[in-house]
Amino acid sequence: MAFTNSSAARSNNNNRGFNPNNDGASDNWKAQGFLNLYVPNKDGKRTKIGAIPLKDSKPNEKLMLDWLKADPTRVQTILANLEIEFRTSESSPGSVPSFIDD
Repeated sequence: MAFTNSSAARSNNNNRGFNPNNDGASDNWKAQGFLNLYVPNKDGKRTKIGAIPLKDSKPNEKLMLDWLKADPTRVQTILANLEIEFRTSESSPGSVPSFIDD
């Protein structure tokens, strides 16, 4: 059995803003900027650990994007106010609903 990329499947992807063929359909999935996240490595350089996309289509992200474009050094203000939290995707015994028996 071979994989067939039907026009219905392409249409479905385009409706969500994803368009790998870039045939003139929506580019809503594209970000206009990124906040890149780095940590220092043992060689004294930096290793990228992630990125936060900023899109014009989301009002709060557009506000931050425009604010940063006006003065890129403002990223230091973000860093000074940044809070980071770690959450595992593994379920813990306490996260199981109480009505489910183990």
